[in-house]
Amino acid sequence: MKTVIKNGRLLDSKNNFHMTKADILIEDGIIKKIGENINEEGSKVIDVKNSIVAPGFIDIHVHCFPKGTAISSFPDEIGVKKGVTSIIDAGTSGADTIDDFYENFIKKSKTRIFSYLNIAHQGLQTLSELSDMKNIDKEKIKEALEKYPEIIVGLKARASGSVVKENGVNPIAEGKKIASEFEVPLVVHIGNAPPKVEDVLNLLGKGDVVTHCYNNKANGLIREGKVIPEVKEAIKRGVLFDVGHGSESFSLDIAGDGIKEGFEADMISTDLYERNMVTPVESLENTMNKMMYLGWSLEKCVEKVTYKPARAFKIKGLGELKEGYMGDLTIFDIVENGKLELEDSVGKVVIAKKYIKTKYVFIKNELIKREGI
Repeated sequence: MKTVIKNGRLLDSKNNFHMTKADILIEDGIIKKIGENINEEGSKVIDVKNSIVAPGFIDIHVHCFPKGTAISSFPDEIGVKKGVTSIIDAGTSGADTIDDFYENFIKKSKTRIFSYLNIAHQGLQTLSELSDMKNIDKEKIKEALEKYPEIIVGLKARASGSVVKENGVNPIAEGKKIASEFEVPLVVHIGNAPPKVEDVLNLLGKGDVVTHCYNNKANGLIREGKVIPEVKEAIKRGVLFDVGHGSESFSLDIAGDGIKEGFEADMISTDLYERNMVTPVESLENTMNKMMYLGWSLEKCVEKVTYKPARAFKIKGLGELKEGYMGDLTIFDIVENGKLELEDSVGKVVIAKKYIKTKYVFIKNELIKREGI
């Protein structure tokens, strides 16, 4: 099947598209040609009428295994229906449940789904999954990684007092040891102590990811307007940082303080699940809009949900507008003089005049309208 996406303004700084007027020919889900005035015999034509066309957005932190788990949502509800073509489930599934997740959700969803396998074999059946060190089973993790090498792109550990209980930093240390042995990133949720976030950061190395980097907790990365020294040392080692908005993990004021200090998240994500889909998170586009409100450019925000996550997690064929890559696209407009109410996780509300408004995604040869437009 051939489709030509016509009259778009292409946005992909990695490939030097800066609102560049061009058409895209997609054949059997793969980008075959990018150029001006493409007319391909026998192709379906979709005229996007001067809208912006970017690589399909990737949300690297969601919960989308809604089967016996404490938090979750259905994948397409937070994926294609929200203007996002790929999502990464952040540890909702563990080694005991990855087969079920794959067969009944990953294979059956329109949205592309990847996984950070929870280091606790049962996943998020409860929210205290690391309160017992016996829940970490290295052999089960190994088996899952070997069975699903194209799906599992990292391991997930949650470093919060309510999760680890008296175990402190020990589960995170064990998770890091296993991730290093199997050469995959460890993605770490940070929250209230224990463990101390300084101890968590000191464990991590190149390619590991800290999510919820702009939370306002006492155990956070930014305190009294200053970034703690351990963050700067982690950055030198190649540790990456992710917004990971969530219900309780994003403060506009803390993010503003961090940005002023030169602490810039590498990636933007939502931590979406059923209970925060209306407020305060709503969508990846609204999380991007909050970062634009704080001064980031549109190009920077798009890069942090396309090329940057694809590179960080070594996901082949995604994140760029490039011949031979997947023909996954997010199509959106920019409102320049609007009025959009945005709320963070601690109740602060701001009004954005300039913001993204997604219209469609194109994925697997199908144009899907964004829910709510």
